[in-house]
Amino acid sequence: ANVFKMYQDIPTRNDAWDIDSFYERTPLELDEPAEIEVLQVGPLLGSIRVTRGLHQSQLVQEISLSRGSRAIEFNTRIDWRERHKLLKVNFPVDLNVDEAIHEIQFGHIRRPNHKSREFDADRFEVCQHKWTALAESGRGIAILNDSKYGVNVSGNSINLTLLRAAQAPDAEADLGQHEFKYALLSWNGSFLTSPVVRAGHELNCPAVTVRGGAGERSIFTVDEPDVIIETVKPAEDGSPDIILRLYEAKHTTARCRLICSLPVKTAYRTDMLEKEEEPLMVENSRITLDFRPFEIKTLRLKF
Repeated sequence: ANVFKMYQDIPTRNDAWDIDSFYERTPLELDEPAEIEVLQVGPLLGSIRVTRGLHQSQLVQEISLSRGSRAIEFNTRIDWRERHKLLKVNFPVDLNVDEAIHEIQFGHIRRPNHKSREFDADRFEVCQHKWTALAESGRGIAILNDSKYGVNVSGNSINLTLLRAAQAPDAEADLGQHEFKYALLSWNGSFLTSPVVRAGHELNCPAVTVRGGAGERSIFTVDEPDVIIETVKPAEDGSPDIILRLYEAKHTTARCRLICSLPVKTAYRTDMLEKEEEPLMVENSRITLDFRPFEIKTLRLKF
């Protein structure tokens, strides 16, 4: 896995915006040798560094596995110097499925991983947000990312698009230093019980620690892992109210308790413009919420 693949990439129109399906017919050899260095061998973290050329470009990648984690992380730096080329990274896996699961905003979508029909073949490159997964009934694998939103899944092979090298309208587009991260996550059990949603958020929003004496607490938590607190923000009308937006991420009905460490007096369900629509029962700064599959709720909390 983690196989880099490069292709000639010259779209017939819209150089910077399009990827044409025939790029797969023009693979380019990547035969530069790699240097592998062990960085850390310890009780909490193991990591290696891979350094290699990619034609005119240079790649430095740190591959790491943390204790207690099921995600192998690939911290990647590339000095990109190519012209009209497309770089992907390939993860072939041993799973028997006929569709891939792609995260989108406030949920996910399933798309075929084959080209049986014409409109399936037309989806040779699709969009994702934080992850793309292949899942059988009792196990699965996902490729997480922090900034790479194009992907294609062919059979049991996930191919994440990393870089392009368009020449128009900007002849210097994308040239220079790039730094990004992706990860391989595996699990046993169903997709519904998988850690993929949480792992995607953790990769994109890593914990930040600073020295201080403020103690430890969560201002807002939910007791259902598939309900995500997506937004916490001040109200747009300038009041001291706090707006929360939550959604159900696994396409299933869910009930959860929103637990607030601040003294909430009243709460309302609102529309997307933050206008109050329905009062909610608050007991000891706790609010019980019922979600339909992929439902989004916006709440206004008053203190």
